[in-house]
Amino acid sequence: MMNVHFFTPPKAQRIGGLDAAIDGLRAALVRAGATVNEALPDRADGEHVVHFHGLWQFRYLRLAKRCAALGIPYVVSPHGMLEPWAMQYKRWKKWPYFYLVEKRLLSRAAAVFATGCLEAKRLQQMIPGQRIESLPLGMTGDAKPNYEAARAQLGWAHDERVLLFLSRLHVKKGVELLLRALAKVERREPTRLVIVGGGEADYVRSLHELAQQFGSALPRVEWVGEVWGENRWPYFQGADLFCLPTYSENFGLAVLDACQVGTPALTTAATPWMEYLADGRGDICEPTEDSVHAALARILHQPRRTEEARQQLADWAWSTFHWDALAPRYLACYRSVQP
Repeated sequence: MMNVHFFTPPKAQRIGGLDAAIDGLRAALVRAGATVNEALPDRADGEHVVHFHGLWQFRYLRLAKRCAALGIPYVVSPHGMLEPWAMQYKRWKKWPYFYLVEKRLLSRAAAVFATGCLEAKRLQQMIPGQRIESLPLGMTGDAKPNYEAARAQLGWAHDERVLLFLSRLHVKKGVELLLRALAKVERREPTRLVIVGGGEADYVRSLHELAQQFGSALPRVEWVGEVWGENRWPYFQGADLFCLPTYSENFGLAVLDACQVGTPALTTAATPWMEYLADGRGDICEPTEDSVHAALARILHQPRRTEEARQQLADWAWSTFHWDALAPRYLACYRSVQP
């Protein structure tokens, strides 16, 4: 039996969907027959692997030394904490710490897990010669398509096209791009932009001011604030298009949230979703105003997705990203690093 030992950052540092992703993987591994706990064993009898989630935890280095003493391999999931935008934040202390501490932890790992080809490429540059495994994250809920009921619940009219942004309000997410690009799009039907999320007060205020500057050039903009957990699902279910014009994204769990309920997504080549949204499943653009504008203009002049098309998108997401489909891949990697 495979014994997996999870170690995670403190609660305050597990931002976004990291908690839900880790919980989903843990539950799926148990369903697949593994044991998962949050402590090192006294002895390494049988198959053991330690999985460090996230970075910047000095105790990980101490735990890694203990793993070496016990003969237990460990793997690391940076979870986007080495992406360019993340490394620019407090770079004065992150880069020295990376070279003095973090790089040692990563270099001695049996494998490092990336969530897509972009992160894998960056990791290979930062830790040359290390084994990098590309393993996506899985779904964080059980919601399915429910388009008409969700719109009725939220009070969205049948004849209006609803565009949704649902994520943390942060400069890297490209909300300004979305506002500027949408203000230039000719609209043929009633349109509503729904922005769900929160952030630093000054930044959120600047977004409101930008929207006010565009005035009637923008469609109706609805600022909802933070909505997380199960309450977020009606927004994904009832929208006609989910928009995440981000400059940098490790994975983009919100894109998966949209796909699993059948809502097409518009995101950028700065996410791993350019690998997945082929064959008409979604739209990929560059994180520039002109590219986002061109994509929105094209999408808004196309008919809305039919119920059948939404169901097909949801079926694909469920079969590809359900944790029960992904857990065997993780287990195979865990077994491949056994001494």
